[in-house]
Amino acid sequence: MAINPYFKNQRQEQDVLEDLAIETIKIHGQNMIYMPRTLTNEDALFGEDTQSLFNNGYELEMYISSVDGFEGEGDIISKFGLQINDTATFVLSRKRFRQAVGDFQDGIDKPREGDMIYFPLTRGLFQITFVEDENPFHQLGRLYTYDLTVELIKYTKEQFLTGWPDIDNLGAARDNPMIQFSISGHTGEFVVGEIITDAAGTTAEVITWNTSANLMEAAGRTAAAGMSGGITGSNSGAFGTIGSTAGLGITTESISDPFGSNSEIQLEGNGFINFSDKDPFSEGNF
Repeated sequence: MAINPYFKNQRQEQDVLEDLAIETIKIHGQNMIYMPRTLTNEDALFGEDTQSLFNNGYELEMYISSVDGFEGEGDIISKFGLQINDTATFVLSRKRFRQAVGDFQDGIDKPREGDMIYFPLTRGLFQITFVEDENPFHQLGRLYTYDLTVELIKYTKEQFLTGWPDIDNLGAARDNPMIQFSISGHTGEFVVGEIITDAAGTTAEVITWNTSANLMEAAGRTAAAGMSGGITGSNSGAFGTIGSTAGLGITTESISDPFGSNSEIQLEGNGFINFSDKDPFSEGNF
């Protein structure tokens, strides 16, 4: 039997329901930062970009559907080590997305898989893996929300220039230039892992210290390439004067970072592996 033709979905009723959905999300939701992904060096064969840039961040309120905690497989030990597979579901108003993002970003009319969401309350960085755009199913003849399936990820050297300091500084403590110093007239012994500071307040983290050669390698915390004069170790109290300075052309994660194993492997292998060689199997033919 056909539906009653005298009862039709009215635009006014749809607008009221949409406003109620927005109000509910504002009451029970959390502020998030939506970051569109900008492809800078896309690999058309594999459909990926290892140098993605996030140069905008838009604050939006979202409701967390998975209120009992993270979903997904959780933390598992595999042959590749510890894998964190935490997922969640965020609900986002279509109208609010259009107002906050779509009106300012050309070509973005809905959330996209691969874009990032930053949760300031937990300092968590999430990647959108799926966008459900037909749930709920046309209440009063219109769709009002998106359901975003997101996955918690670990920072992997993405470039963030969003204008939000907490996001842009995500990699500041992990992605630092390696500098080599010659140290003269040192007193005491510097300790690997401690922070060194010069008179101007510039800091770096000691990566290696060769007391017989008076050479130190350090990862810059605050523009370590500009360190000069006397330096003092925060833990050892050792003091020395910087002579020559040389950039090593590599970056390293903070050695105090328990997840910084890749950089530690590189540091250990610097003596016998050339990490700058782009084709180590060509014997120089390419």
